[in-house]
Amino acid sequence: MHSFDFSTVKALFLDLDGVLWNGSEPIGDLKAIFQKITQAGVVPILGTNNSTRTPASYQKKMASFGVQIEQNQIISPAVGAAILFKEKLPANVKIHVFGSSALKEYLISAGFILSDESAEIVLVSLDQDMTYKKVETAKRLIDNGAVFYATNLDPVLASERGWLPGGGVMVNAVETCTQQKPIVIGKPEPLLIQIAQKQMGIKAAEMVAVGDRYDTDILGGIRAGCRTVMVLSGVDSQETIKIFDRQPDLVCQNLNEFADLLLQHKGN
Repeated sequence: MHSFDFSTVKALFLDLDGVLWNGSEPIGDLKAIFQKITQAGVVPILGTNNSTRTPASYQKKMASFGVQIEQNQIISPAVGAAILFKEKLPANVKIHVFGSSALKEYLISAGFILSDESAEIVLVSLDQDMTYKKVETAKRLIDNGAVFYATNLDPVLASERGWLPGGGVMVNAVETCTQQKPIVIGKPEPLLIQIAQKQMGIKAAEMVAVGDRYDTDILGGIRAGCRTVMVLSGVDSQETIKIFDRQPDLVCQNLNEFADLLLQHKGN
C-alpha cells in the first residue's frame, strides 16, 4: 500500500456492478463515498460493460443514491461504439444491432442508421429477448460481408436473481455459426478507458481503474496502462486472483476504503 502514489491520481474509472452496487442495493453510502472522492480532487468516471441501460438511465440511478453524475462521466460499450464508428466509418454506415432496445436507442440518438436487411456492421450485445431468428439474421449479414463487433464477452451478468447469462452468450452464438471472431469494444479491451483519458485530457498514469473482476476490470486497466485497484465487494477474492502474474496495484475491501485512502493522501 505504501508504494501506491496517490498524489498523481486525477481520475477513477469505476466499474458499477460489484463496486457501486449489487443489483439494486448500493454498496455502502455512495453519497458519502463520492463526496470523499471529490474532496480529494479526483474525478469519478463510471465505466461499464453493460449496454442494456443508457447513460441517462445510469445517471438517474446514481441520483437515486444521492450522487450527481454528468452523462459525459458515464462510458459504456454503447458510448464506445458510437465514438469508434464515427471515427472510423462513413456517416451513412448501416448498423445491425443484435442487442437491447437501450443500445439501439443510444445509437439512433447518436445519428446512426440501424437496419435488419443490409448492414456494414453487426454489433452483438446482451439481448434478453434472444431468438434463433436474431442469430440467423446476424449470421446472414456477417456472411455477406458485415464486420462483426461485440460490446463485451461477459459470460454472466449479476442481478437480484443471482447470476444470469451475459452478452457473451449472444456473441458466442454468432461466433459459433459464422466461425468469425468479433472486434470487442468493452473491457478487458482498453478502448473505453482510453476514451475516458482522451475526453479528460489526462495520461494513463493519472487514471486508476477500480473493479471487482480481474478478467474485465483489472485486465482492462492494465492493458490501458493504468494503475488498478481491486475491491472485494463483488466477484473476485484475493484467492481467485492469485493465479495471475500481474496483480492489482492495490486491494481494498470496498470503494469506501479506497476513498478514505484517497482523502487521507490527497485531501486538503
